[in-house]
Amino acid sequence: MSAVVLPFAPTVRIQRAEGAFAAVNIIARRMGYADHLAFRAARVAKGEVLAGTKSAARAVADMKADLRLAARGNGPEAA
Repeated sequence: MSAVVLPFAPTVRIQRAEGAFAAVNIIARRMGYADHLAFRAARVAKGEVLAGTKSAARAVADMKADLRLAARGNGPEAA
């Protein structure tokens, strides 16, 4: 049996974006957000890392702060 190793390796930016996605998803679910809202927040953080506007750590920290502020319900972003 022969195996073909594909030369595709995800770039560091993609790997960091996936890590940010996973971290924000876990954080949001632990905060009690619904699955679809946790996924949306994680997708936003991943997009920021892929776009190069933020580092993975900064994207996770900012999203965690945003989620905490929105969960309080009396912040400027409360609906």
